[in-house]
Amino acid sequence: MIKHLATQSGAQQDWCDWLRRTLPEELAGHVVNVVPKALAGSAGGIELVVLADSAAWGARLRFALSALGTDIATRDAAVRHTRVRVAPGQDARAVGALE
Repeated sequence: MIKHLATQSGAQQDWCDWLRRTLPEELAGHVVNVVPKALAGSAGGIELVVLADSAAWGARLRFALSALGTDIATRDAAVRHTRVRVAPGQDARAVGALE
């Protein structure tokens, strides 16, 4: 189990690093993490869940990821689609910083 967690953690870090290098600089800093997640019923297919630091940046990341579809598929053909979520607690901190 520990080996599996270490492998999963490494995959998350690899995707996160790659995505931050690939995205425009203004978006890269708003990627909190990237989680490759196995898709149920899809033999070997994965979904990339990209965690953003706010809902506003998450919306911009959705558009950017759409444009990177070919690059993502080239990096890993098992990726079936991407999903963007706001990292837990991140949006509230961003709002608090504005006050």
